[in-house]
Amino acid sequence: METSAINQWDQESLSHFSAYMQHETWTRQQILDYQAWALRACRAYAYIHSPFYQRYHRGLMDRPLQELPTLTKAMLMEVFDELVTDRQVRLADVRQHLAGAHASQPFLDRYRVMATSGSTGSPAVFLTERTEGVIVTNTFTRFQRWGGVTATSKAAIVASTAPAHMTSQFPIIIDGQPVPRLQLASNDRLETIVQRLNEWQPDILFPYPSIASVLANEQRQGRLHISPRSIFCSAETLTPETRRSIENAWKTSPLNVYGMTESGVLAAECSFHQGLHLFEDFSLVEVVDQENRPVPPGVQGHKILLTVLFRRAQPLIRYEVPDPVCLSARGKCVCGLPFALLESIEGRTAEKLYLLSPEGREEGLSPLQFQTVFDTLPVSGWQVVQELDGLHIFLTGAPETLRDDEVMNALSLMLNRRGVLVPPLQIQRVAGLTTNTGGKAPMLVSYVSRRVS
Repeated sequence: METSAINQWDQESLSHFSAYMQHETWTRQQILDYQAWALRACRAYAYIHSPFYQRYHRGLMDRPLQELPTLTKAMLMEVFDELVTDRQVRLADVRQHLAGAHASQPFLDRYRVMATSGSTGSPAVFLTERTEGVIVTNTFTRFQRWGGVTATSKAAIVASTAPAHMTSQFPIIIDGQPVPRLQLASNDRLETIVQRLNEWQPDILFPYPSIASVLANEQRQGRLHISPRSIFCSAETLTPETRRSIENAWKTSPLNVYGMTESGVLAAECSFHQGLHLFEDFSLVEVVDQENRPVPPGVQGHKILLTVLFRRAQPLIRYEVPDPVCLSARGKCVCGLPFALLESIEGRTAEKLYLLSPEGREEGLSPLQFQTVFDTLPVSGWQVVQELDGLHIFLTGAPETLRDDEVMNALSLMLNRRGVLVPPLQIQRVAGLTTNTGGKAPMLVSYVSRRVS
């Protein structure tokens, strides 16, 4: 394995967005050459500084990426102290930091800490040091510039406001200047969100797709009066129905953004809407089947294997993400960018729950909508199981100070806001969550058949 860096590229110089802007003008071969270099640098650093990778990749350090074993989220957390490259970092201390009053401040004065529940309901913790944090910012700057965000824009974010959640920390910085922003919790009362948006009058909107659909209806009904010229949707699947609803309300087509806590933004649409451009100079994405075999363009994979090229504090090499995505068979977008395209993103493999609206329609609720509630609660894991008699909520790590009625009130508020009837709710505190045949504990499980339309 080559351990010396190539002079023309280094981690510090790539913290400047101008370098990544140059990449957008490269040929396809230049992108692949850069990606190969960045992968070598990533692996070399991990093999020098991470005891876990020294052991896990022993005898394989000179082998191609596709021959390396994969890394699951459960494994990541189990070997956290060995995997990180700073021997001062310990998971117990990181968790204590996250649980404290200053969770949004740097850990050890140098690491930003974020947590995610991912697809299994068990939280994972991710660290980024200063230079990595700037590079993550660059992943956001790229799609924002594509969507027309300028330093004079006024942005509104309607998402999670939990301190450790990516959506409460993601940057809006153009030409080195932070863009004025209004941060709203997606689980606030709808009336409050509408009032604040009407007062702020944003020209840029960053909502979850589910809340975007609700806000589009408020606009059509005449209660919301805003005129966003750019709308960016992420964190949930952007369905054709939601896209049409947004277009009808604001006469602009939303830009779909695919990001995650682990890497920042992985892919995003340009204004031609011919697919999502993979940010191949930031991360390497393998689309694979259940057995980790690559699938060809035009065929939906079972999951992706993610290698974040710029991560050094907590390297992620062939990290499993259970997102069924499909590489586009169309080839290059008419915009001319050299990046490969994703044709579709179905989102996490977790099921939706379907509840009735007051009008008798079935409305689907995604894991993320429940996550906006549980992210604000002091629990280590959660699972919602739908039975004929209502919703059973299983919590792990919940302290005695967390009352059942607090949880039920928060859930009832979220369900009311989503326009569904609130079924009976039952809270159960458990030592562990129910797992499926794959050994995962899905966030949402339903044993209720959907209506036949």
